Amino acid sequence: MTIRVLSALSAALVLAPVCALASCAGPQDPLEGVPAFAVDHPSVTLIDAGADPQQLDLAAGDAGDTAQWDITVAVSQGFAQQVVPADAVDTHAPQDAPADTTTLPLSVSSGEAPAPGADEEAAQRLVHVTVGEHPDVASAAGFEMAWRASATGAVSTVKLLAPDDSTEQDRQAVERALLTVLATNVVVPEQPVGVGGSWSVDTRVTGADAMRRTTIYTVANIEGDRITLDVQVHERPARDSVSIDNDIAGELDGQTLTVDSSETTSQGQIVVSRAAPLPVSGTVEATTRVVYAGPDPVTRVVQDITTAIEYGT
Repeated sequence: MTIRVLSALSAALVLAPVCALASCAGPQDPLEGVPAFAVDHPSVTLIDAGADPQQLDLAAGDAGDTAQWDITVAVSQGFAQQVVPADAVDTHAPQDAPADTTTLPLSVSSGEAPAPGADEEAAQRLVHVTVGEHPDVASAAGFEMAWRASATGAVSTVKLLAPDDSTEQDRQAVERALLTVLATNVVVPEQPVGVGGSWSVDTRVTGADAMRRTTIYTVANIEGDRITLDVQVHERPARDSVSIDNDIAGELDGQTLTVDSSETTSQGQIVVSRAAPLPVSGTVEATTRVVYAGPDPVTRVVQDITTAIEYGT
């Protein structure tokens, strides 16, 4: 595997003319004609069915319309790297790693997915997200993302559309945050699950080809349409070795590194609703420390990768 700066989704991000974000000549789908990109199918494994198991169909609350639902989401992301002596490496992931936060007011709608278009699969649910105004990313108001998903929440394809007059800095910040929202969204098993039950979801991290994530959900409570989930996250490199192809890597540029260890520190609890396409409240935080060995046997490269998301801020 070779580490590069841009993901496939980033490189293919579409810029929208202003007309596409407003009503220029009658109603139209602003994402019509935007290419759809496949998302890796997650592997979902039931660990424990729990007490009085029931079907957790996440599309059950869709009423066949696309009524708008508003929520504010805060996405924090951090990356730190250092070269340390091999005999001084601490393999444990830190609890409070520094991270930059992007706050996004989102207008979200969901409904029955239409017939698939080019490069799309059949799906039960279509989710459409529009970013509102926030001073942190002012020029990216109107940024849109849409995805098609199964009734379990597994996403098959995604579309991204940025405002034409948005700055590169704001576009990148919003794209990273939205892809984190997508990558951390809940997927449930096809089998019934009750209180105390748990399952794991294993997938490649969308927008970060070099990492895989296993998320373990445990049902803490079910009350009506709302399900409270305790969340644990484990991340690790997707490959045992990586090749550095990045000028900003300095002395590491051009080197091949092998994974010595990886460990994740995480905590989280969220509330999901059958009537909402995103969690309605809660927080999930995770920091993964990856230790790499390179050509120099007396040093190690230590990377800390932090992701946190808070719903309903």
